[in-house]
Amino acid sequence: MAGLSWIYTTIIIIVGGNRMNVEIPMEILSDEKGYLDRQCPNENCLFEFKVNMQDWEDKVSDDEVHCPLCGQIASSDSWYTYEQLDAMQEIAADWARNYMLGEIDKMFGNLARSTRNNKYIKITYKKNRPVTFVNNPIGAKVEWNLDITCEKCGTRYSVIGSAYFCPCCGYNSASNVFDNSMNTITKMVQSLDEMKATLTDQFDMDTAETMCRSMLENSFGQVVSAFQKFAQCRFKELSGVEKRVNDFQMVDRGSKYFFDETGSSYETFLSSDEINRMKLYFQRRHIIEHNTGIVDQQYIDKSSDTDYSVGQRIVVKIDEALDLINIIKKLSSGLLTLT
Repeated sequence: MAGLSWIYTTIIIIVGGNRMNVEIPMEILSDEKGYLDRQCPNENCLFEFKVNMQDWEDKVSDDEVHCPLCGQIASSDSWYTYEQLDAMQEIAADWARNYMLGEIDKMFGNLARSTRNNKYIKITYKKNRPVTFVNNPIGAKVEWNLDITCEKCGTRYSVIGSAYFCPCCGYNSASNVFDNSMNTITKMVQSLDEMKATLTDQFDMDTAETMCRSMLENSFGQVVSAFQKFAQCRFKELSGVEKRVNDFQMVDRGSKYFFDETGSSYETFLSSDEINRMKLYFQRRHIIEHNTGIVDQQYIDKSSDTDYSVGQRIVVKIDEALDLINIIKKLSSGLLTLT
């Protein structure tokens, strides 16, 4: 159910050289789930998100709010959306206009009354048509689907797409970021055939094929990068030691780190066949990113890939990308159970 948040905006009125500060109370509505619209003040970001109104009032500091996307930190009065600012400006302008018309009426009314008994000067004044000052609540955008609760402070917030930082405490949840990344990559890979048809209609068949092939190949790198960061953060949570993120590109090395710390390795959660496929996909990712997918002898030696010869180019298939995603999801779920 929607709620109300009261704010007070100060406007400056100058009449006859006299300056007056006036506070105007304004109401900002939450959406139907009780979330308040916010927007990052960083001009290079401007990310829009929502924060549970009760949490915004009870938990979020007046001095420090964090952008869920870029991590920008600013005071709590810096996070109004453009739509809210426009509405606030309109309310303030209406109030000022109403006030000024009242002052003009009083000034000229007094002047007219002062000349009633003057036989030389007679001033008449007709009052302006009354203007009603309307201070309607400022509305909210429709509620969103993705709601997040911070693992550290419990603040509830909502975003479209991905979020990396809690708006209240700034906590960066490695597992949430990883889950969001994997879900995004999965949906992208699964919808490639539909995207190809759309791109063919918009451009041409060759362009559509090239763009979709590039997205599919890039998915290997995106999955590996997401896992690297997740594994690094997870290992630090367990050990208090921060290893190099690139160490987790190497399957055996990353597995040994976890085994030495917890007694459980990647083999605890994956079959030997899944481990071998994971190593193969990681090597293919490396050759795609660093040698445009052209197979060299070093790749053959490291991967033992019998499907390709030196000089050929790696061809990524949709079912292979989905297989890699499933393996990594299974492994990450297992790593989260470690203590």
